[in-house]
Amino acid sequence: MKQTNKFFLLCFSILMLSTSLWAQEKAVTGTVTDADGMPLPGVNVLVQGTQRGTQTDFDGNFSLQAAQGETLLFSFLGMKSISQVVGAQNSYTITLEEDSAELDAVVVVGYGTQKQSDLTGAVSSVSSEELLTQPVSNVFQALQGKAAGVDITSSERPGTVGSVRIRGNRSLTASNAPLYVVDGVPLLSASSIETINPRDIESINVLKDASATAVYGSRGANGVIIVTTKKGKTGRFTLNYSGTVTTSDIVDRAPAMSAADFIDFRRWAAYNLDPETYAHPDSPTLANDTNIFDSPLDGQTSRDNVLQGWQNGSFDASRVRNTDWTDFVTQTGILSEHTLSASGGTEKVNAYGSVGYVNNKGTQKGQFYERYTANLSASIKPVDWFQFDANFNLSWSEQDYGFSTLGGRSGSVPNAIYGAAKNIYNIAVPYDADGNLVINPGGETTIYTIIGEENKSTQLSQTLRALGSLSATFDFGEIYQPLEGLEYLIRFGPDFRHFREGVYIDGSSSHRINSDGSLGTNYARLNNRRDLSWTLDNQINYSKSFGEKHNLDVT
Repeated sequence: MKQTNKFFLLCFSILMLSTSLWAQEKAVTGTVTDADGMPLPGVNVLVQGTQRGTQTDFDGNFSLQAAQGETLLFSFLGMKSISQVVGAQNSYTITLEEDSAELDAVVVVGYGTQKQSDLTGAVSSVSSEELLTQPVSNVFQALQGKAAGVDITSSERPGTVGSVRIRGNRSLTASNAPLYVVDGVPLLSASSIETINPRDIESINVLKDASATAVYGSRGANGVIIVTTKKGKTGRFTLNYSGTVTTSDIVDRAPAMSAADFIDFRRWAAYNLDPETYAHPDSPTLANDTNIFDSPLDGQTSRDNVLQGWQNGSFDASRVRNTDWTDFVTQTGILSEHTLSASGGTEKVNAYGSVGYVNNKGTQKGQFYERYTANLSASIKPVDWFQFDANFNLSWSEQDYGFSTLGGRSGSVPNAIYGAAKNIYNIAVPYDADGNLVINPGGETTIYTIIGEENKSTQLSQTLRALGSLSATFDFGEIYQPLEGLEYLIRFGPDFRHFREGVYIDGSSSHRINSDGSLGTNYARLNNRRDLSWTLDNQINYSKSFGEKHNLDVT
């Protein structure tokens, strides 16, 4: 009986406690308006830390249960989110201010900068925050998947840029490559852009249509990619480090036939061609296989491999050696990237500097890319009417391209040594019965062996690149008030490139060896080239605002 009384007493206490807790919540109402006092329908109202929430109605009114001391969060698209702590009162009037950060974002265009809200041309932008979310070694990797209408095809080769197309191809015969502009300086080729450290980039703007690229004339016919590098910021000195290490492998989307499958395939091909001569593949014969797999080009090594399956009198495919030739030429690619940067300054002088290092071991043996970069920018404004800006980007890179089946530089994976490995049948063997390397293991296809070729041939290039931008801006409005809005800009941009390329093929390489197996002659070639180009821009800008919504910009 006593235990029953205790049970009822406990239930009654819990009930009273729940009632007390429920009583702490109350109905909170209110109205949400904008800065002009107009009601805002559809504003999200959420009790912080809970799932309780509601939305304002057509008149901007809301009502929900909340306890004193809890915080209400108000959010609406295009408005700044605010919070309100529930106090003793039950009704609140909330005013949301317009969030113009997105509309006032500055976009770099050909003739200067514009607010996003004022822009009429087709422009896609990628910010430095987006660039930091992924490990990339060049600008093109940073753009992939982030700019609508921009198609980027990678060459799959470390340090080599792919093709970039903005809104498709525009010509069948002429170049379809866009124009690249770095810190206001147009570049002569896309090779310059690959030397810039992505960690030094503040923003990338892709100008797509005629209205956006008009200032560049015919050079911008295929679109324009504008790269703005980081500058010093007013404030205390900051030191930053970023580094990534990633791995990659070739994804074989079309695996080669195994030796057993290829044997069965060839038997069916022979049977369908001449069913009277060749037995049905379900009942193969040793004589048929000896004829079908005759391979004088590889010294009958692939045929002998197939005949291993007949050692016990009946065919056993498990006795046939299966060779995946891609294993001889592939490896796990490793990309490591490190950047150390510093920034700081005052309202009169600020600077930014960085050093970077990239090491990229390719997914194919014999391919690698290494790059050192240094970037320095400074801005000096000694008086209100004059500003001087300087930016220098220096890089040194070394790259081994790897070789194609013809012993020359290959531009993509299908044409490289990997493509040759894919074309060698799995019944082919790399070594004969005496342990000698089979020079032409392709059998029915004339393909030289790919084993060890990365150690017998090389195509190494070294590039020293220096990009610069020196500009001076004169604000005449600060000199003479009636000229407010009138500015003169002069910019000088040098572009220097020193390129050295060496090719060496050893006489023991399958590309140089003689038909009788003796060593061939060594081959070597050296190219040395220096290029210097520069641009000089003179630009007068005038801008004036009429009221709050009308702006005039003349360049």
